[in-house]
Amino acid sequence: MDKYVVSLSNLCAIDFQECGGKAANLGELIRLKVNVPPGYCVKSNAYYHFVEKNKIGEKINNIAERIDFTIPKDIEEKTSQIRSVIMNAIIPEDLKEELVENYNNLKEKVGREPLVAIRSSVAVKESNIASFPGLMDTYHYISGFEQVLSKIIQCFASLWTSRATFIRHQKKIDHSNALIAPIVQQMVDSEVAGVMFTINPMNSSVKEILITACWGLGEIVVSGESDVDMYVLAKDDFSVISKNIVHKSKMIIFDKAKGLGTKLVPIAHEKGKTSTLSDGQLKELGEIGLTIERHCGTPQDIEWAYMKDNLYILQTRRTRI
Repeated sequence: MDKYVVSLSNLCAIDFQECGGKAANLGELIRLKVNVPPGYCVKSNAYYHFVEKNKIGEKINNIAERIDFTIPKDIEEKTSQIRSVIMNAIIPEDLKEELVENYNNLKEKVGREPLVAIRSSVAVKESNIASFPGLMDTYHYISGFEQVLSKIIQCFASLWTSRATFIRHQKKIDHSNALIAPIVQQMVDSEVAGVMFTINPMNSSVKEILITACWGLGEIVVSGESDVDMYVLAKDDFSVISKNIVHKSKMIIFDKAKGLGTKLVPIAHEKGKTSTLSDGQLKELGEIGLTIERHCGTPQDIEWAYMKDNLYILQTRRTRI
């Protein structure tokens, strides 16, 4: 039963129109025997099925057609209205059945009620566009099926953030061609995480790998909430060309008090001054980065995380310099 939901392990690169670039690439990594957290993807047809069953398509289109893209406030107000329409709709029963089955499969694989991350995987119909970095929603440390269901609907709604909607307009992409496919994966409770570029974006050198790292979750790297360590490796032998170890003041971790979600906390002074990665970890990252680059055939932008000394790859996409 996979009309609307499919295991990541059953995907490959050609599935990006069905499951978005992020999910398709994860499926490809699993086939490459890369360590990817287990999970499943809610296929792009699920969103349109959701819209049709709730009879909200015409309402969404009417609001979208009235957006004045020359007025930022109007973009925000109208897209907020669309998101509200989506958030007040319900998941159709046939889709819900598949979601329950896949959630229970993940629960069985993990051996307990899983903490999961829910990410948005996107694409555009009949085009090669398979990512809109940083524009769609991501949720961490989510537990229980009802919470997962709620976050999937929020991912659907994030198709209509003001930024995503404006960029589609700017790029002359018909809103009806936008695809979104939420991913549900076992959460990696990372001690250290970050981003690796298999071409150095600082100088465009194809002979170097750039790695940025932080304590806790890698969202710090993207959000800019705290400074991060930066390492440059030689691609031929993974020797360290340079290290820039900064004083890291904050990190994002699991909010244990709430039992879900994250919180930003200060880092102890001594820990903040310490290098986030050992030379052994840098070599391991370099090796897996080069393996992924060779497999994909282009330089890659890779999100990674270490949990209990195990390296997980969370995402890969083509680097655009």
